[in-house]
Amino acid sequence: MYQEMTVYGFTIDTVSRRPVVLLKSADGGTTVPLWISVVEGVSIAADLISHDLASKGERNDFLTALLKRVGLQPDRITVERDERGSVTAAVWLKNGSQKLRVDVNLVEALNLTLTYKIPLMVSSGLMDWATKYSLQEEAVVRESDEQRYADYLEGLDPSQMGKYPM
Repeated sequence: MYQEMTVYGFTIDTVSRRPVVLLKSADGGTTVPLWISVVEGVSIAADLISHDLASKGERNDFLTALLKRVGLQPDRITVERDERGSVTAAVWLKNGSQKLRVDVNLVEALNLTLTYKIPLMVSSGLMDWATKYSLQEEAVVRESDEQRYADYLEGLDPSQMGKYPM
């Protein structure tokens, strides 16, 4: 079973220092974090900028022109968690009653949903995993706070101790 979600935003995970894409359900009840690499984050930003620039001209970008030429329309994007625990994505194209599934990189799928406003359908398995993660989020935050405090203490200059009144 799938639920439609939207790309809610982007953030940086302070522990892993990696970009995170946040997907949110329409009712706001479920949030799914997807960790991506820095290169993939830059790729999303570059694709959004290039599509914006291309759409200002009279011609379509390559993908739009190609899909129009072969008579295919993007229908939806599905995002799932496979048996190995990896997040996978597929773009569904339609031509009348025919549907075609094309497996793509997660970042390409996110780029397509942002650029072409294609519905993003997230599997219940991925949402269940995200819900389990969010239940443990408090422990992650506490561990993160402890690590930040330890890093702060390690970075203190001994000459600064006692400089500020208590």
